This record gives sequence, C-alpha cells and structure tokens, in this order.
Amino acid sequence: MHASNTAQGPGSGGLKQQADPQAAVVSALWEGAIGRTVRCVPTRRTVQAAGPAGVVYGKWRLGHRADAEAEWRWLHLLPLLGIPCPKPVAFVGHGRRTLLVTAALPGRALDAWAVDAAREGWLDQLVTFGIREVAPLVRRLHAHGVVFRDLYWNHVFAGDPRHGGPVALLDVERVFRPRWCWRRWVVKDLAGLRASLPVAVGVRSQLRFLAASLQRPLRDLRPWIRAILVKSERVQRHRPRFG
Repeated sequence: MHASNTAQGPGSGGLKQQADPQAAVVSALWEGAIGRTVRCVPTRRTVQAAGPAGVVYGKWRLGHRADAEAEWRWLHLLPLLGIPCPKPVAFVGHGRRTLLVTAALPGRALDAWAVDAAREGWLDQLVTFGIREVAPLVRRLHAHGVVFRDLYWNHVFAGDPRHGGPVALLDVERVFRPRWCWRRWVVKDLAGLRASLPVAVGVRSQLRFLAASLQRPLRDLRPWIRAILVKSERVQRHRPRFG
C-alpha cells in the first residue's frame, strides 16, 4: 500500500488519494480503527468518519473490485461532464478487499426531503425544484451518452430545496456508456425515478418532469410514457436482496 498526492488510475493498486491531510483518516479506516457503520450488507459496508477536511464516507467491498474501480473512475469523470457527485478522497485495494473514500455532501437524499415536504406542506415547492434542478441534470447526463442504471431518489442528494440547494448524484458505480439499446437505458433511468417516489406526486407534475428530462414538449411524450410506466412497475415489484 502506498500513497501519493494525486489520484492514480484505478488499476494501479495500493492507496490512491487526493490530498495528504486525509492520509491518516484513510489509513485508520483501512485498519478498521475508526468509522460508524451507516449501511451493511454481506459484501459491502459503508462507514462515516470525521476527517481534517470534514466528514468522509468509506465504502468497503469484499470482492466486486471492478465495481469499486468503476466508481472511482466515474467520480473523476462525471464532474468533467457537469454532473456533480461526491469528491473522491482515496481508493485502497488489496486482493479482494477495497475501500473507496469520498467527502460528504451537504444536505440529504431527495427521497428524505420529499417525505418532509409532504408532511410539512411544501411538496409543490419540492416538485418545482425537481423540475428546475434535477431534470436538467438527468438530461445533461444522457446528452453525454451516459446512463446511471440505479437512478433512484435516494441517489439524488441536495441541500435544502426551499433554498435552491445544490444537487449531486451518489453511488455512481453502475454508470456506463451503452453501445446498444440507448432508449431502453434512458427509460430505465426515468422509470427508476418514478418507481422510487416516496410520496404521491400528481400526474401533471410527473409529465412536466419527464418533458424537462427529455427536453421534449408534452405532446411528444406519448411513446415514452407507456415504456416508463411498464418499467417502473417492474422496478416496484422487484425486491432487493438486502435492505
């Protein structure tokens, strides 16, 4: 395991990190000496820890190294395409064991904001925020020939939508550039958002979001609507192996 001041390609092994002040935190995470577990499944665990530059998250994996390396790569590439995501801090790999560390983002996932908005009476304001801020982000992603594959509201992070908080995408390990069936992948992304709505949102608002995401007038959405409805129903019926 070695350190450097600049990020290296994900295939070079060892420790890859962005800045020296975080080195001690990354090493402690790697040794399991610090960190509060925030999510845990059999082959993956995410921990939160305080670092000199603020809170960081460490994502452990046992196996699936290619997924970890893909996420490290996309964390660097997406901002170049104008797609905000967590700042990469470090990548450590040894055998089947990997640790990817990112800086925390301000705010919360938009599914959590939606539950609060529905309860507190500002859901219309949140819907407007989604159409104004999230839909163009989705459109920009697709305009670059990239799809997310896990595009759910818990992967869309934002500061307080009532104050126009910044938006970013989390958990980018499954992002890729499809060579075939482009429309199918776009439908999957948009269906994922519809299927993961945690509160009831009016049909008109959903159509406005779809029109903004596809940059098409409402009258041209008919070919997309049925495909998205069918796919979103499949997504809703799917039961993840882990919570």
